[in-house]
Amino acid sequence: MHNPFDILETRLRQVEILLLELVQQQRAQAAPAPELGGLDLAQQITGLSKARLYALVSTRSIPHAKRGNKLFFNRAELLLWVAAGRRATQSGH
Repeated sequence: MHNPFDILETRLRQVEILLLELVQQQRAQAAPAPELGGLDLAQQITGLSKARLYALVSTRSIPHAKRGNKLFFNRAELLLWVAAGRRATQSGH
């Protein structure tokens, strides 16, 4: 004889699987951006070209770290650096 609860159990398993997939997708999307990165991170935050970033690094005008021949940038430091360059706006214009 067929058990009517078998259908419900199957459906509940499917819902559980879908729910777990959704939670995993949400966690992946909500993952914080890396705090430390290379030139790609610096370009993303500042909008500057690689050549300009190299020039700023050579004059030590932009916060960075160097290990061997590899450059590292900290997201928070770059955001502060960009904010420090903000110019005041003129009112009434």
